[in-house]
Amino acid sequence: MTIRGHRILAEVADTEEKKRLGLGGRDGLAPDHGMLFPYPRADRYAFWMKGMRFDIDIVWIQSDRVVSITEGARHPLGPLIDDAELPQFAPPEPADRVLEVEAGTAARLGWRPGDAVRFDPPLGPGPAGG
Repeated sequence: MTIRGHRILAEVADTEEKKRLGLGGRDGLAPDHGMLFPYPRADRYAFWMKGMRFDIDIVWIQSDRVVSITEGARHPLGPLIDDAELPQFAPPEPADRVLEVEAGTAARLGWRPGDAVRFDPPLGPGPAGG
């Protein structure tokens, strides 16, 4: 996928199992890599940092435009007693695709709300059930 002329190699979380796991349990991402979460309809999907070991930027996308960016979403710094302790992140307006990249990527590449997003190959709607 390409945002503002910068190509990102995105692993697609196209099953419920992949969406639940997300980037949890990993130590990081290679530069210009990410994980894309497609959904069948736009909504204000909430994301949390369960099992995360590094901070991320969350890029909220509606169709082919960035609608919002959550920069520097923090991973848990210690053991959690309960999942309820995890903060949740959601966009200010509906999105049907969500891209996670290492923290600092959006600022480094100059991404902003309104930027066009190109999927190569083109990405159809997400799996049924979100």
